Amino acid sequence: MARALSHLHRAVVAASGIAVLLVAAGCATLRSGSSVLTPMPSASGVSLATVPSASPTPSPTSSPSPSLKITPSPETPPPPAGSLPLVNSCNPSSVPDAIPVTAPASAEAGSFTLHVPVLMYHRIVPFAQAGNSNVGLVVPPQTFAAQLEALDKAGWHTITMATLANDLQAHVRPPAKTFVITIDDGWADGYTYALPIMHDYGFVATYFVIAGRIDKPGFLTSADLQALVASGDEIGDHTMDHLELSGLRIAKVPYEIDAAAARIAQVTGYWPESLAYPYGGVNSQVATAVAACQELRIAVLEGPLEMVYPAPRPAPGASPARPTKLMLKAYETWADRFVVPRVKVSPSMKPAALVVELGLLQAG
Repeated sequence: MARALSHLHRAVVAASGIAVLLVAAGCATLRSGSSVLTPMPSASGVSLATVPSASPTPSPTSSPSPSLKITPSPETPPPPAGSLPLVNSCNPSSVPDAIPVTAPASAEAGSFTLHVPVLMYHRIVPFAQAGNSNVGLVVPPQTFAAQLEALDKAGWHTITMATLANDLQAHVRPPAKTFVITIDDGWADGYTYALPIMHDYGFVATYFVIAGRIDKPGFLTSADLQALVASGDEIGDHTMDHLELSGLRIAKVPYEIDAAAARIAQVTGYWPESLAYPYGGVNSQVATAVAACQELRIAVLEGPLEMVYPAPRPAPGASPARPTKLMLKAYETWADRFVVPRVKVSPSMKPAALVVELGLLQAG
């Protein structure tokens, strides 16, 4: 956690020899003891207010931090997403300047199952800055840093949803203790707070962005999204308007999926490979509509995960024991890649408990 909090203290971030400065004018500095926490500046040049640490000042660490690859804000910012022409198509030719999805040449035959836990976050921001957001979806930066520090110390590392899809299709088994971080809805704090903490541990994430909210106040900007892609993170499709797809007339569903994918391609220069169903709403027709988008190759639920109830071994001659322990099961196969379950991580999730839960999920 000391490494992650050290990034939040920095007012200057080095990226390939180019400095990105925090906009400090007008920002109040809040202190807790001698600790000052500062979020990453937005790629669009706007920073959030500094926030106090909820924990004692971290002790210095001699461990070198990985380089944070953040591209500077361009002299001429990209045009607002809302000013771009609406493209209601997942055909790569509809946004010819964007790079289409590159998948393995062909899927391997036969059964293949992975047990890669997929974590679900929404907001990484202090409660005081979360506005009207559901408190259960708000994870303070200090808590997020502590959770990732525990996973890092336990030997866990990340891949994106796109990499998971490639591994499934090509029958490639990632190293043990591999997991995915997903961050939904495209809030600006996914860049200003979450990114520097993740990259302190060499972690990447898949950001599921509501395409109709790009460049809106409080949400990721086009420049933010481009910087995230440049830093190795993935931008996924979370529909155009964040409507529960299973509650829509089926004729409206392709627009929510396809137009959002095209808008993300316009903004980032890359077609998205993954999708998250808003509110977890999915049925067979919705899953079919997602699969019909040529570039989308995997989709995630908000839950619930399949429940498994292991029972203790009965004594000789005794009746079978009733289940006594609840476990969560996570698995992915190519056949069910459009209904991949996730683990919701709450602000009350203890770091040690998260490490144990991921171990159980990967064990299957």
